[in-house]
Amino acid sequence: MESGITIFSFGLFLVIFLWVGALAAKSSDNTESDYLLGSRSFGKVFVGLSAGATGNSGWIMIGAVGMAYSMGVSALLMVIAMFLGEVTFWTFFPDKINQISRKENSQTIPEFLGSTVKKPQGRRIITLIVAVITVVFIGAYTAAQFAAAAKTLDVFFGVDPTIGALIAAASILVYCVTGGLRASIWTDVVQAFVVMFVCFGMLAVAIIAGGGVSEIISELNQIDPQLMNLTAGFSWLTLVAYLVGFFFFGLGFDISQPQVLVRLLAGRSPQEVKEAKWVYLAYVYSTWIAMVLFGIACRVLIPNISDPEQALPLYATQQFNPFLVGIVLAGVFSVIASTADSQLLVCSSALARDISPALHRRMSRKYGVKYEQFMTLVVGILAVIAAISISSTVFSLVLFASGVVASSLGPAMLIILLKRRTHYLALNSMMLAGLSTAILWRILGFNNILSEVCPGFIVAVLVHEVLMKSVFKTKSHAIGETLRK
Repeated sequence: MESGITIFSFGLFLVIFLWVGALAAKSSDNTESDYLLGSRSFGKVFVGLSAGATGNSGWIMIGAVGMAYSMGVSALLMVIAMFLGEVTFWTFFPDKINQISRKENSQTIPEFLGSTVKKPQGRRIITLIVAVITVVFIGAYTAAQFAAAAKTLDVFFGVDPTIGALIAAASILVYCVTGGLRASIWTDVVQAFVVMFVCFGMLAVAIIAGGGVSEIISELNQIDPQLMNLTAGFSWLTLVAYLVGFFFFGLGFDISQPQVLVRLLAGRSPQEVKEAKWVYLAYVYSTWIAMVLFGIACRVLIPNISDPEQALPLYATQQFNPFLVGIVLAGVFSVIASTADSQLLVCSSALARDISPALHRRMSRKYGVKYEQFMTLVVGILAVIAAISISSTVFSLVLFASGVVASSLGPAMLIILLKRRTHYLALNSMMLAGLSTAILWRILGFNNILSEVCPGFIVAVLVHEVLMKSVFKTKSHAIGETLRK
C-alpha cells in the first residue's frame, strides 16, 4: 500500500513532465532547426534555468551528497573553486558564443568549432574530432545519469538496476525523441523548480531532525572533528592544487560541455544569453550547497551507510510518509532527466549530423526530422547498455567524462573565443593533447591531488602556442581572420 502511494505521487510528477514535453513537441514546427535549437527562441530565464538544470546532473543529489557525507565541510572547497571558474566563464563568453553561432549558422557544437575554419578539409577534421569526443565521453556521462536513476530506484523500490535504467531511459526518451531541444528546455525549467523544492525542503527537514545547526555540529565533532575542518586532509600545497584544479574544472566545464553550450546557441539574442548568468549561478549553487549541507547532516542522522551516495534516498524512505517519498523521488529523477535528455540530444546530433554529413544530407532529404529522432533513440539505447555495465561510482564517472571533454574541447573553444591566430592542425593537436593528458593524469591517480582539467588545459594551450610559433609561424589562418571581420 505504502509503495503504491509513493508510485502514485512520483507518477503524478512524471505525467507532468511528459505533458510538458508533449506540449513542446506540439509547438514544434517539425524542422531540423527547431529540433536542434528550438528555433533560437529562448530568453534569459529559460536559458539560465535550463543550462543550470543540465549542468547539475544526477550527481548533485547522489554524488555530491555522498561526497559531503564522507568528507564533511571540506566538500565545500569544490563548490567555492568551481563557482569562481564558472563566474569567469559566464562573465566573458556566453554572448560571444551566441553571436558567433548566429553568424556562422552553427546548430551543433562540433559544427560551431568547425564552421570558423575556411578550408573544407580543416573544417571537416575539426568537426569530426569534436563529434567523436562528444559521442564517446558525453555518451559515458549520459550512462552515468541512467546509473544514478537505477541506483535511486533500487533504494526506493528495490528495483533491479537493469530495470531501473530502462525505466529512466524510457521516461526521458518519450519526450526527448519527439520534441528535441524545445521539449528538453521546457521540461528542464519545470524540473528545476521541483529540484529546488526538494533540495531546500530536505535540508530544512534534516536540520530540524538533527536538533538544529549547533547540535549537528556538536555531533559531527564527536564522530570525527575533521568533519568540521574546512581544510581537512589538505596541506597548503595540496589545498592550492585542489582549488586551482577545480577552478579550471568550473571554467573548463562551462566552456566545453556541448549539452550546456547548446543552450547558449539557442538563446534569443547575445544580450539575453549574457543576462542568463545570475539565473544559472543562483540555481546551480543554491541547490548544490543545500545538498552538500544535507549530506553533512546525514552523517549524524544516518551514520555508517555502506554507500554514501544512497544517503538521500535512504533518509527519505526512513523518515518521510509515502507521498513525500514520491516527491523526493521526483526531485532526484528531475535532476537526472534534465541532464540526460540534453546529453542524448547533443550526442545524437553529433552522431547523425556531424560524423557523416553526407549520410545526414541523404537521410534528411528522405526522412526529414525523423532521422534525427531515430538517432536520439539509438543513442538512448546505447547509453542504457553502458549504464547497466557501469562499475564505478556516479560521482567518479561524471568527473572523468566531463573532465576529459573540458580538457579537449575547452581549450579549443577558448582559442576561438579569444580570437587567437590559429591553424586547424594546431587546433586539432591541442584537442588531442588535452584529451590524452587528462586520461593519463587520471590513470596515474594524480587527479586525487589536482583535477585533470588543469594539466589537460595547460598542455593543450602549450601545444597550440608552440605549433603556432614554430610550424605555422608564417601561415595565418581563417579562424582568427573570420571572427575579427
